[in-house]
Amino acid sequence: MGEALERTVEAGQALFAGRQELIVAEARMLVREVGIFLVSSAVAVVGWVHLMRGVSDGLSDLYPRFVVEIAIGLLHLTIAILVWLRMRAR
Repeated sequence: MGEALERTVEAGQALFAGRQELIVAEARMLVREVGIFLVSSAVAVVGWVHLMRGVSDGLSDLYPRFVVEIAIGLLHLTIAILVWLRMRAR
């Protein structure tokens, strides 16, 4: 009976150690995924800003600059409201 109890305790300790290793591995994977997401998001935002500056500069040759910037701002505001309303409907 003592040997059976000892094996049970050892099995529990091995299970606990295995779970700790799994938690550490999952934490590392999560940190890596979050890091990749943050870097890619920053690159996307910088790209979007440069794209909007290019559109604004290009259209400012045809229209007054303040009109172009107001139109771009209203477009972004409209898209944001539509996304917000769709998320809220869920």
